[in-house]
Amino acid sequence: MTKAVSRTDPAPAGTPALKLTGITKTFGSVTAVKNVSLEIPRNQVIGLIGENGAGKSTLLKILSGLHEPDAGVMEVHGAAVKFRRPQDAVAAGFGVVHQEQSLLTNLSVAENIAMNALSSKDNATRGGWYRWGQLNKEAEKILAKVGATVDPRAIIGDLSFVDRQMVEIARALRVDEMTHTAPIVILDEPTSVLERNETAILEREIAELKHVGSVIFVSHRLDEVRRICDRIIVMRSGEIVADRATEGVTEDELFQLMIGHAAKARKHEVQNRQGGEPLLEVSGLSAKGQFKDVSFAVPPGHCLAIVGTIGSGREELVRALFGAEPFDAGTITYQGSRLQSWSAARATRAGIGYVPAERKTEGMVGGFNGPENMAIARTGTRKLFVNPWRERKDGAQWFETMDVRPRDVKLHLSRFSGGNQQKVVMAKWLKSETLKLLILDHPLRGLDPGAAETVNEKIREARDSGTAIVLLADTLEEALDMGDTVLVMRDGEITAHFDLTVDTPTTLDLLEKMV
Repeated sequence: MTKAVSRTDPAPAGTPALKLTGITKTFGSVTAVKNVSLEIPRNQVIGLIGENGAGKSTLLKILSGLHEPDAGVMEVHGAAVKFRRPQDAVAAGFGVVHQEQSLLTNLSVAENIAMNALSSKDNATRGGWYRWGQLNKEAEKILAKVGATVDPRAIIGDLSFVDRQMVEIARALRVDEMTHTAPIVILDEPTSVLERNETAILEREIAELKHVGSVIFVSHRLDEVRRICDRIIVMRSGEIVADRATEGVTEDELFQLMIGHAAKARKHEVQNRQGGEPLLEVSGLSAKGQFKDVSFAVPPGHCLAIVGTIGSGREELVRALFGAEPFDAGTITYQGSRLQSWSAARATRAGIGYVPAERKTEGMVGGFNGPENMAIARTGTRKLFVNPWRERKDGAQWFETMDVRPRDVKLHLSRFSGGNQQKVVMAKWLKSETLKLLILDHPLRGLDPGAAETVNEKIREARDSGTAIVLLADTLEEALDMGDTVLVMRDGEITAHFDLTVDTPTTLDLLEKMV
């Protein structure tokens, strides 16, 4: 449980923890945050929602000292402040979990947690030197607080994505013990990769934090926002368009405030496509310590959804299908031919696309613009010469098709929000004339409801045009909504197979086979 610390708090009662007046930030011709004014009371959890590109991440970077606003005033506990670096924000009592992980992968867990400390007030450092025993002890304590079992001495680069996220959360929550003012903890999509039990631990910690400070909680899961938050602030196109009490507000209302229109009604229809020859056939596939004896078939124009908890082996399985990881036994047959000496390059040339879970490190090149990123798959098919004018023209068309914002095709992809980056990564494969099989590892991770709607629509269009889809869904509901067939994995093995043309499983049915 989070415990209050002794605080020096000269601000009068009723003074908001955070007050913003007219905050504005531009990047070239793009206004990311426009005249934002808001108040965050003490001892409340405030939800911040909006589409990808709505300005949320830029606003949070201003609050965390990564960006300086071009205009406006920021007050913390009644005192005007200016953050010129992240350390200034930490000193003022801000703790942040960024949407895109910011840990240093070559350092230990304990070192990363300590980096968020004020060295002059931290028992684990003296004169710029680490006291290793104390450092690991304090890291272990804060990790236990969030229910993480990670070894403080482990190197970040050796951890799974989920374990790294728990370290990020622990590092942010440590601000409560480091400062002598009521903390303001910012959680930017903290649950996007967490399992249900881990999310429940985080929710309990947020409830405790509310007693000693304030929390700004950003999530695209509207049910989660309504459950956790006291108030919800909605951003669209860089501006605040609504500030609502959570009680009484519905998910449909929030969706419409975010997107500007109501959610599209769609009846899910599973078509029986089992008559055709399999495009992809997997038989007895095994990789030591990852998965074993996995068999299934995917015909053209069919979506196979695979569900399972972290450690079920499904991520490693789809990477093996794409040639990104080896397998020890079994066979993969594609278009009637057994694959040998398989690799990602050969898979790309054979018309197989793969959207990885970690788009920033594996799915894109941040220093390339959108059209250049989309051209990567084409150059991977041995087309050595690329026409820049044609690539820009095609890129602009796909920016429109995928509703990528802003529409600036010259802008480096690193400058876009996570959801818009994902749209470009998807377009890289969808625009390919040779695409036959598309492997999707959590394609909706970090996407707002509107962006998720766009991406799912494009996945269905690809499926209906004959592309086979292998999908690792973010939620059980998504698997049932998108899949024609659902496989359940546990401990590296398939524990259930549901043909949705004849079966009508519930999320509980899937869950029972997962755990």
